[in-house]
Amino acid sequence: MDIQEGYALSEQVHWRDARNGDYAVIGDPIGHSLSPVMHQAAYQTLGLELTYNAYRVPLGEVALACTHFRHLGYKGINVTVPLKEDALAASRAPDEFSRLVGAANTLRLQDMACTNTDGPGFIETLKGLGIDKGAQVLLLGAGGSARGIARALFEAGYKLCIYNRTPERAERMVRELQIEAELCGANPSGASLIVNATSAGLLGGDLPVQWERAEPDAVAYDLVYKPEPTPFLKAASAHGLRTVDGKPLLAAQGALSLEWWLGIPAPRDAMLASLR
Repeated sequence: MDIQEGYALSEQVHWRDARNGDYAVIGDPIGHSLSPVMHQAAYQTLGLELTYNAYRVPLGEVALACTHFRHLGYKGINVTVPLKEDALAASRAPDEFSRLVGAANTLRLQDMACTNTDGPGFIETLKGLGIDKGAQVLLLGAGGSARGIARALFEAGYKLCIYNRTPERAERMVRELQIEAELCGANPSGASLIVNATSAGLLGGDLPVQWERAEPDAVAYDLVYKPEPTPFLKAASAHGLRTVDGKPLLAAQGALSLEWWLGIPAPRDAMLASLR
């Protein structure tokens, strides 16, 4: 399926107008989401007659929306920005990782259990980038997505340097996550990996990264995926860096979510191929 067709599939349907289904992704905005394309490709590969939809859920309405989805027969929900903290609050049975990072991206509606596959999925994607454990990582952001990534990087043995426009928020994140990390400016010197975990790419904004100080073999990784490169990735590419958008992470965390829901191996190759 063409990627542009995939983008057109996720309409801005409000959760109150949801139709019956099995699984879904929620966020606000949600029109950009390729999750339905990816999960339907997985179901087709596995021979499963399941449906996966996308719905817009405003902040503060996650718990209400989940009750509605459960009545419509939904079994699980993926959660994207800016609802990951709300998803944790709505859960009655968070696992240890989601509780620690203060954010969830996957809900099981039957018992309102939750997990966070962002961090483990992100680490999974680093295997093919040649970024060994112990390397320095500059992480931009301190929100719901950044928290899961930061804890996973720390647990995997990477050296963390964190930048956030509001330093106090980054300090609080480091303290709450119980990790070791240096708080720094947006200076990528010495970093093998530069990760944008802010919503700037989704919103079309820019970040004050000092690209001229980046290592020539560094990788710039934006958690956001769009039909065109984000300003973050455009700037990195202009300075000769390798770039990665959020599609590999989408496939990895989606595969882990599917496995958590269904208890069977996910067809990772088919899921990633559907996004390209």
